[in-house]
Amino acid sequence: MDRTYVQELHGLLQQANVPDTSAVKAATEALQTRYLKNAQAVPALFEILATSPELAVRQLSAVELRKKLAKSNKVWAKQSAEVREEIKSRLLQLISQEDNNLIRNGLARVIAEIARKELPHNAWPALLPWLFESAESPNAAQRQAAILVLFIVLETFVDGGDALKSQLPRIMGLFAKSLQDTESIEVRITTVRALGKVAENLETEDQADLTAMQSAVPQMVEILQQCLDTSHNEGVRQILDVFENLCMLETPVLTTHLADLIAFFVRNSANRDHEEDLRLMCLNSLVWTIQYKRARIQSLGLARPMLEQLMPVATEEESDDIEEDTPARLSLRVIDQLATELPPSHVFPPLLEQIQAYSTNSDPMCRKAAMMAFGVSVEGCSEYIRPHMNELWPFVENGMKDPEPVVRKAACITLGCLCEMLDEECAAKHATFLPLIMELINANETQRAACTALDALLEVMGNDIGQYLAAIMDRLTGLLDTAPITVKATITGAIGSAAHAAKTDFVPYFDPMMQRIQPFLQLTEEGDEMNLRGIATDTVGTFAEAVGKERFRPYLPDMMKITVESLAMDQPRIRECAFIFFAVMARVFGEEFGPYLEHVVPKMLESFQQSEHDAVPGAPGNGVITGMGVSGDDDGDDDFVDMEELNDAFLNVSTAVAVEKEVAADSLGELFQHTKHSFLPYVQKSIEELIPLTAHFYQGIRKSAIATLFTFINTLYDLSTPAPWVPGIANKVPLHADVQNAVQLIIPNIMEAWEAEDDRTAAIEICQSLAGCLNKCGPAIIAPDWLEATCANTHLILEKKSPSQLDPEAEDEEEESEEASEYESVLISAATDLVGAMANVLGSDFQKPLQQFLPQIIKYYSPGRSQSDRATAAGSLGEIIVGMKSSITPFTQDILAVLSRSLMDEEASVRSNSAFAAGVLIEHSEVDLSPHYSSLLTALQPFFHQQENQAEELLTARDNACGCLARMISKNTDALPLDQALPVLFTSLPLHNDYAEWSPVLMCLMKLIQTNHPQGHAYLDTILQLFHHVLSSEKEVLGGKLRGQLVGFLSQLNTQAPEKVAEFGLTNYLV
Repeated sequence: MDRTYVQELHGLLQQANVPDTSAVKAATEALQTRYLKNAQAVPALFEILATSPELAVRQLSAVELRKKLAKSNKVWAKQSAEVREEIKSRLLQLISQEDNNLIRNGLARVIAEIARKELPHNAWPALLPWLFESAESPNAAQRQAAILVLFIVLETFVDGGDALKSQLPRIMGLFAKSLQDTESIEVRITTVRALGKVAENLETEDQADLTAMQSAVPQMVEILQQCLDTSHNEGVRQILDVFENLCMLETPVLTTHLADLIAFFVRNSANRDHEEDLRLMCLNSLVWTIQYKRARIQSLGLARPMLEQLMPVATEEESDDIEEDTPARLSLRVIDQLATELPPSHVFPPLLEQIQAYSTNSDPMCRKAAMMAFGVSVEGCSEYIRPHMNELWPFVENGMKDPEPVVRKAACITLGCLCEMLDEECAAKHATFLPLIMELINANETQRAACTALDALLEVMGNDIGQYLAAIMDRLTGLLDTAPITVKATITGAIGSAAHAAKTDFVPYFDPMMQRIQPFLQLTEEGDEMNLRGIATDTVGTFAEAVGKERFRPYLPDMMKITVESLAMDQPRIRECAFIFFAVMARVFGEEFGPYLEHVVPKMLESFQQSEHDAVPGAPGNGVITGMGVSGDDDGDDDFVDMEELNDAFLNVSTAVAVEKEVAADSLGELFQHTKHSFLPYVQKSIEELIPLTAHFYQGIRKSAIATLFTFINTLYDLSTPAPWVPGIANKVPLHADVQNAVQLIIPNIMEAWEAEDDRTAAIEICQSLAGCLNKCGPAIIAPDWLEATCANTHLILEKKSPSQLDPEAEDEEEESEEASEYESVLISAATDLVGAMANVLGSDFQKPLQQFLPQIIKYYSPGRSQSDRATAAGSLGEIIVGMKSSITPFTQDILAVLSRSLMDEEASVRSNSAFAAGVLIEHSEVDLSPHYSSLLTALQPFFHQQENQAEELLTARDNACGCLARMISKNTDALPLDQALPVLFTSLPLHNDYAEWSPVLMCLMKLIQTNHPQGHAYLDTILQLFHHVLSSEKEVLGGKLRGQLVGFLSQLNTQAPEKVAEFGLTNYLV
C-alpha cells in the first residue's frame, strides 16, 4: 500500500473536519473525485481508522469505509484475500480494545457491513464465536462491543439470513443473560435494540423463537423503566423506538403484554418526577401504539383506564408557544388518537364522565382540561355526539362564561372544533355564541382565542350573518388597527370568514378592507409577519369569491404581481398561500385566468421537485425512493442510496414543504378544471409530475395527487364534448383519444398506489374520486382492463383487510368486531359508493360482481353496527338498484329481506335510505312485489306522521317514503287502496328536503290523470295545485328533464281542460 497515498488521504480527512467551509468543500471534492475512487481506498481507510491519533479522523474514516463497502459487493471482492483477512482479524481486535463510544459504533457498523457480505458464504467463521465469547467477557466494554456488533449485524440482515437463523436459539440465550447485565446499562439497552431486530425477522410459525421473544418483553420494559428513572434520555428514545417497531409487526410479539405496556406508558407519562422530554416520549409512544394496536386495545376495553389517567396530565400548565409540545398538549393528542382510532362508543361515554367531573372542579386547570378533551374528541366522535348536542351545548356555553380566562380560551378552541365537524348544529346556535364571542374579543387575555372562534363560526353561518355583519365588521376593523400582530392574523382570517358567509352583502366593506389588508402583503420578516402575510393572501382570495369577478377585477393585476413575486421567497407557507390564491382566482375568473398560467403553472411543477428532507444522494425530491442516485466511483454500481444517510435525513422532514407540495397538487387540478382549454399545453407535463407523487411517503401529497389526476381525467372528458356513455363492459362509446391517453397513463398508477395505500384518508380519496370519475366518464375508465383490480381492492376494504385497515391484533380476535371508528365507517361508505358507481356504469354486466359484493354490503346492516354503517348499507342497496335497473331482479328477495328490517330501524337516516331502496326495488325489479305492499305500507306509516318542525332527517325520511309510495302506485295501481293511500301522500307533500323524489311523485300523479283513473280525477285540483307549487318555486326543485315532462303533460291537459289549467295559474308555463 502506497504510504504517500495514505498520508494524503489522512490529510484530506483532517481538512474535512476543520471549521472552514471552503477548506471542507475542497477536501470533499478531492475525496469524491480522486482519493476514494482509488483501488487502495479500502485498506487505506482501515489503516487510518486503526492508527490515526485523531478521533474525528478515525470516526470519518469509519463512516467512509462503511459507505464504500455498502455501495457495491465488488468493492470488497476486489480486495486481495490477504487484505480481507487482515481487516477482518484486526477489526475484532480493535473493537475489543476501543474505549470511545463513537469509534466503537463506527467499527461495529464496518464489521456488520463486511458480515453482510461474508456470512452468507461462511467466509468469516471467526465472527460468531468471537461475538458469543466477547458477549460474556468479564469486561463490560467488550460485552457492549459484542452486543453492539450483533445488533448491527441483525439490523443489516433485514430479511433474515440462514447464517444467523441457525444461531438464533443461541443468540436468544445470550440476550436472556445480557438483558440482566448488572454492570452496564449500555449492554442492556443494546440488547433490547438487538431483540427488536430479532423480532423483525421472526415468522409467526417460528413458535419457539416467538415464545422466547414474548417472554423477553417484561425485561425489556424493566430496562426502559431503569432508563426513565435515571434520565437516560438516549436509552429511553432507543428502547421506545423498539417498542414502536414491535407495534407494527405482524408477528404477535406484544399481544399478551399490551395492556401492561400501555399502563406502563400512561403511568410514566403522568409521572411528574420524570424530565418533561421523557414524558413526551412516552406519550408519543402511546399515540403510535393506539394507531397500530387499535383492535387489541378495543377488545381489552382499555380506553376507559387510559382516559382516567390521561386527564390529570391534561390539567398541567402549557407553554405560550403553541408549536411547543408539552405533556398537557400531548395527552390531548392521545385522547384525539383514541377518539379517531376506536369506535366512539368505547371513547366518548367514559370521556364524558371525566369531562363532567373535571368541569365542576374548583381548579380552573381541571375545567380547562375538560373543555379541551371535549374539543379534541369531536373529530373522531362527531356522528356519535351529534344527537346529544342539545345536552352538551350548556357545557360549552358555561365554559365561555367561566370566570377564568384559561377556561374561556379553551371553550373558544372547542367551539372551533365543533364548527369544523358539526357545522349545521353550530350555525343554528349563532344567537347564543356570537354575543359571547364578541364579549370575549373585548378582553385582551381572550381576544385571540375569541377571534379564532369567531372565524370558525362565521365560516359555517351562511346567510344568518346578515343581522350581525355591521357590528362584527365595526369591531374587527377597529381591532385591525390596534391589536398585536399575532392577533391581527386571526382577525384578518375572521374578516375573510365574514366575507365568505356574507357573500355579496360584503360588497360595502370590500374596498375599505382591501386598503387595510394590502399593506400586509408587503411584509417580509420571518415569523409572525410571514404568518400575517399568508393569511392576508387567503383573505383577499375569499373577498374575490364573495364579491365576484366584476368587483374584484380592478385588483387582479396588482394582486397577481405581488403573489407571483412572493413565490421567489424562501417561505413554503407563503408559496402555499400563493398557490391557493391562484386556484381561487381561477375559480372566480374561469378562462379569463388563462394568460396567468405561464407565470403560475411552472412554479407549481417546480414545487414538486423540492425535497422535504436533508439531501441524500439517490433520494429524489419527490419523496419516492427509487434507488437511483449520483455517480460515485467506478465500481459499476452508480445507482446507490446510502440507507443510513437516508434514514437520518428522513428524521429531518420539513412539514412546511410537504404541505406546500400537497397544496400545489390540489391547486393544479383547480387551475385545469376552471381555465379549461388554456391549460391544455401543461396537461402532459403535469400528469408526468403528479404520477410519482401517488407513491410519496407523505399521505397528504398522495391524496392530493390522486384527487388532481382524477380531476384531469374529468376535465379532459368535459372538453372532449362526449356522447353519452352506455352501460356495460363492452365500451360501446369509446373515450376521446386525449381522454384515453390520460386514462392509460393515470389509472395503472392509481391502481398500484391503491394496492399499497396504508392511509385511510388517501384510500377514501381513491374510492370517492374513482366513483365520481366513473359516474361522469362511464365504464371505459376501468373496463375491461382494471375492473378486476377495482373489484378486488374494493372487496378488501369491505372485508376490512386493505392495507389501511390491517391490524395484526385483529386477526387474533375470534370474530370481527362490528363496532368501528368513524373514519373506518367513512372508508366503508366510500367503498360502497364505488360499488354503486360500478353498478351504474356496468348495468347488467355487474350481476356477477354483485354476487360477491351483496353479502359484504348486507353484513353492514345488523343490530351491532353503528347508525352510520347501517345507513350506508341501506343507501348502497338503493344506488346499486338504480344503476342496474331490471338487472337487479335475481337479487330481489335477498335485498327485500334486508329492507323489511331496515325500514323499521330506530334511526331516521337508516329508515330514509331504506324507503328509497324499497321504492326503486319495486320500480325496477321484474318480480311482482305487490304481495308485499301491505307490509311495506305498515312499515312506511310512521314516516308520514311528521310535523314541519321535526328534525331534518325525519323530514328527509318522509320525502323518501313519499317517493316509495309513489313508485308502488305507479308499478301496480290496483294493488293499493288509492282512496286511502293518496290522502296520506298529499298530506306529506310538498317535499321538504329530497327534491329528487319529485320525479316518482310527479310521474305517478301524471300517470293517474293520463290513464283516467278515478282517483286521479277525484284529486285533480290537489294535483294541479302541487304542479303549480313545483313550477313556481324559487328553488330549482325539478331539473330540466322533469320540468320538460311536466310542462309537456300540462300542454296536453290544456287541450282537454284549459279552464282547470288556467284556474291554477299554470297557463304561463305552457309551451
